[in-house]
Amino acid sequence: MNTKFHQILQFRERIFFILLLLVFTTFTISFALNSISVFLFIPFFFLDTRENIKEKWCVIKTNKVVLLYVLFFIAQVIGICYSYNVSLAIKRVTVMLPLLFLPAILSVEKLEYNSFNQLFCFLKYVIPGVFIYFLIIHYFIDGRGINTFVHFTVKEKLKVSQFYLAFILMVPIFESLRQIRKNKKALIDYIILIVTLGVVILLGNKTTLVFLSILFLGFINTFWRSVKKTAFFVTLFGVTLIVALSQVPVIKNKVSVVLKTTDINIDTIITKNSFTHTKNTAEHRVLIDYLSVQEIVNSFPFGVGTGDYQIALNKKYKKINFKAALKSEYNNHNQYLSEFLKTGVIGGCLFIILLIALWWLPKKNMGFYFLLFFSLGCLVESYLVRQHGVVIFAFIIPFLIKNEIE
Repeated sequence: MNTKFHQILQFRERIFFILLLLVFTTFTISFALNSISVFLFIPFFFLDTRENIKEKWCVIKTNKVVLLYVLFFIAQVIGICYSYNVSLAIKRVTVMLPLLFLPAILSVEKLEYNSFNQLFCFLKYVIPGVFIYFLIIHYFIDGRGINTFVHFTVKEKLKVSQFYLAFILMVPIFESLRQIRKNKKALIDYIILIVTLGVVILLGNKTTLVFLSILFLGFINTFWRSVKKTAFFVTLFGVTLIVALSQVPVIKNKVSVVLKTTDINIDTIITKNSFTHTKNTAEHRVLIDYLSVQEIVNSFPFGVGTGDYQIALNKKYKKINFKAALKSEYNNHNQYLSEFLKTGVIGGCLFIILLIALWWLPKKNMGFYFLLFFSLGCLVESYLVRQHGVVIFAFIIPFLIKNEIE
């Protein structure tokens, strides 16, 4: 038995590689498969010698970032105690369970340099390939137009916000740019970059497009300092992309709505949204933030509870007759305010301290930009309300930060 066990241990890194690949690829395919692949890391952690498990446990206990992840999860559990809607509170905590073990396991499991490169080389092809497959099914099998892809395929079939999917699409974008910088297989990497950017544009998420602009400026700066010839072509490509973006109907319409209908006076915004079902998402977020802050002040210092924050928001929406929010039951669309609303000072402060601790860690390339995207995105989205957001926070960011440096 011991001999067989030690033979299995020889394949630990390969098993680890497969598990990583599963989490990344199932992110865009299936909620159930992604959840299973995430929880498979628990038995994998114990698939080791007793000495190694003890050693890993000692490292985990001294890791301050891992401790903050655990404390942040405990704050969610505490929020159950004073929630009226206990069933919803338990559901929310269940979704956030990966925070309890994923960062800890990833902090002690090692991946060789070549395996890390192979993983992202594979993802560079697979992630865009999955979306191309969905597009083919949508257009040729279902017989629907490309402009309805987000509504019918992303929202109805996959039941995922395009904001989460745009995040995972950053992986092939980064990897193709990294290979272009190295000048390896430049043609195929340019093709992958263009195809992936096309999918991101099709998703039509404004926050992602703003982040892409920041990403573009960062890479141009790096390219100009290293390979000026490549930088010229990347710059030309970027300018062409910006011009093309301005002509895409879904982007053009969203920008037009924001520019033509946005007000800065909160009373005007309240009045407009109480009389009609508006489509200005920028104003929606301003109004939701305004109402959230009011409720945070009213429930200071402990918040309304892990299971009651949506109920509290819905009551605020009803009070001012916020039509769009009442119809769709909008969440906070701001992870920072969401934590203060749920669990008050404890949860809100722990979340901010955890992000600061992640920023203090040494970072490179994808680790830096993914953390930046997440930190900025939390201002306009409630990431952790869905498993996809939890996977980004508990898996993708810690994994990139640790392994890129190593």
